[in-house]
Amino acid sequence: MYIWNIKELAQALKERRIAEQSKRTYFIVGIALLAIGVLTYPFLLVTERANTLDIIDMMIYRMLNLIGLCAAYMINQSGDRQDFWLRCFSLFIPLTLRVILIVFVLKLVGYAIPPSIFPPLLSDETNWFDLFVSIGTDLYFIGMMVKYFKVINR
Repeated sequence: MYIWNIKELAQALKERRIAEQSKRTYFIVGIALLAIGVLTYPFLLVTERANTLDIIDMMIYRMLNLIGLCAAYMINQSGDRQDFWLRCFSLFIPLTLRVILIVFVLKLVGYAIPPSIFPPLLSDETNWFDLFVSIGTDLYFIGMMVKYFKVINR
């Protein structure tokens, strides 16, 4: 199972070198990660008040993900038209791990430095910094997903 090496994973998916056991593992782990994200979101809405930036973030997130999923599907359809969900969930795992790491580093740096320069910047629960990090990591995730779908379907 390829956890970090996305290029090698894309090549293995292209050449159909993924073993059946690994395919099941990718599906189970990919669906579990997706379910954790989907199922925990309503609890976040209950535990904190939503502001305008939360609503903007949610709308942009859904729009970008829909566009990205449609783009990946169209790339897959223009290629060999096979194993879309396997490819999607397989790429989902290492990309999600990278996004988690990027968000962690950005938040660590972003919440350590800006408050000392301009304290009101981070006054709300969801602020402009959170919004830019969210949009940036969404664009990174979708861009990488589309990029590797192109690699697989070349």
